[in-house]
Amino acid sequence: MELNKNREATNNPGYFNKIKYMKPLLILFTLLYGSISCLQQQETVTEIKLEYFSAMCKGYCDYTYMINKKFKEVTLTPGKMIPTPELKVKKDTIEITPEDWQQIRQSFVLDSVRALPKINGCPGCDDGAIGSLQIITNKDTLSIKFEGPKPPESIKILTNLITKETFEE
Repeated sequence: MELNKNREATNNPGYFNKIKYMKPLLILFTLLYGSISCLQQQETVTEIKLEYFSAMCKGYCDYTYMINKKFKEVTLTPGKMIPTPELKVKKDTIEITPEDWQQIRQSFVLDSVRALPKINGCPGCDDGAIGSLQIITNKDTLSIKFEGPKPPESIKILTNLITKETFEE
């Protein structure tokens, strides 16, 4: 009985017409799916901002590092709670090589930073410094705060790389 159904299908000209039209539809579907998959962009880091600030400090109390694949801009700001009039805002711009940017970019994993709590430790407790890290990607911005001298392990190498070789005198 089953053999007769197969034979009837092969003798039916409409059966082959259906198959003939299914093949181009299948190819079209495959091409559309492939092109949509290619359009989904991989997440890339465009900029990193690292800040250290302390309210109860004399001298330079706020350090801001803005870094992207071309340069690192460092700004030191005198404290406001205990004024030091002889100090002025100090800025420095350092050119970043592609190798430096790659080393910085490879020093952390985005998913590890995403997994961190928004506040780590007790930033600012005991009048200590507050650390703040923002990683800006083409999709979103990740932000965390931490105790200034004690960044979480997953970003310690990153913070060390960003702060090195700044304001060497």
